[in-house]
Amino acid sequence: MKFLETFDLVISTLSPVHIGCGEDYEPTNYVIENKSLYAFDPVRLITKLEASAREELLRLLDKPQPLLALQRFFFRHRELAMELSSHQVPLAEAAADFYASRIGQVAQREGGGKQVLNKLEIARTAFDPISQLPILPGSSLKGAMRTALLEWLRAQSNKGFPLANPANHREASRFANEMEADLLEGSFETDPMRLIKIADAHFVPGSYKAKNAQGEEIQRERQARTILFQANRKKRPNQFDARGSIETLVECVPASQPRAFVTQLVIEQKANRGEKTPKRQFDFATLASACHRFYFARFEQELALLEANQYVSSAWAQNARNRLSPSGLWGKAIAEGRGFLLRIGRHSGAESVTIDAPRKIKILKGKDNPPDWASEATTLWLAANEPKASGGMWPFGWVFVQLK
Repeated sequence: MKFLETFDLVISTLSPVHIGCGEDYEPTNYVIENKSLYAFDPVRLITKLEASAREELLRLLDKPQPLLALQRFFFRHRELAMELSSHQVPLAEAAADFYASRIGQVAQREGGGKQVLNKLEIARTAFDPISQLPILPGSSLKGAMRTALLEWLRAQSNKGFPLANPANHREASRFANEMEADLLEGSFETDPMRLIKIADAHFVPGSYKAKNAQGEEIQRERQARTILFQANRKKRPNQFDARGSIETLVECVPASQPRAFVTQLVIEQKANRGEKTPKRQFDFATLASACHRFYFARFEQELALLEANQYVSSAWAQNARNRLSPSGLWGKAIAEGRGFLLRIGRHSGAESVTIDAPRKIKILKGKDNPPDWASEATTLWLAANEPKASGGMWPFGWVFVQLK
């Protein structure tokens, strides 16, 4: 037995991935021009301005709506902002139009004349502060693996875990922790997941081989970032929009980026079965099998639903099926125990982040109405190139992990 095994992994994106990091692109530290967002440091820009422009900026701060005035000011000086930008992010034409129509504008006026500002913040995906390139945090990857292993253990034991009243958050959280400890046969120092460590996955710039529409082999550059609309759509459409249907922009790692991230997975095996040694210990084969069983089934269910509602393009859906088929690149890796699907990040869907214990999902019923609780969500969050899109969208968060 090897007491410490290290595995080099590569990760490809199947669909757009957004992992929140608590930072936004603010409308005073970015400008959009030529279908690209340019991120800049406003302090650095101010130091490069002429004295007359700096004086104008000070006067703007005394205006009744200084934020709107600042947005318009930086937009007027966008050429300098672009020159000083730390990085740029491509975005769809509709997103550029969305920005251009709202920068420095009031969204609406409420009663009493109160102005409501347009929400132009764009949530950033997790990134390396030095390179500014996206990362997939190890905590996100490990959390997804943990969910799959818990469901694998639950299915093996054939146990059901009726949870507490989910409206009582404290009690529900305690019940969930007890359920995990039961399945894993340990918690804290005896939790077997502490023997599994995975580093943040870093983006790999460069090119990869692909085929064009004529079937000719070409080189394509990996795309690190894009900005898309996040759109809420009903699983069973009717004449009413989903409650969360207001589209906003988020930064994502784009779909279909092969071998775009690299990371290392370390699995420790404890020979000494002492008091603080986890009773359960997992190897890579078990981890890969559990992740495949859990996420592949959910991907197939979701893809069938997306196709039935024509939310995704047939080309993207067919490409996903080809890769995951037994004869596909990813399908072969799965069969050999070298690869598996994962779902990570925001908008992964409640069904992909919870086990069948049974599942209780909160369904909001509108203002002043008590929520319902169900075994599945009634809506999907999708990534879109334009607001109000009805097709050509993607689900969030699907990646493929494989041995390098």
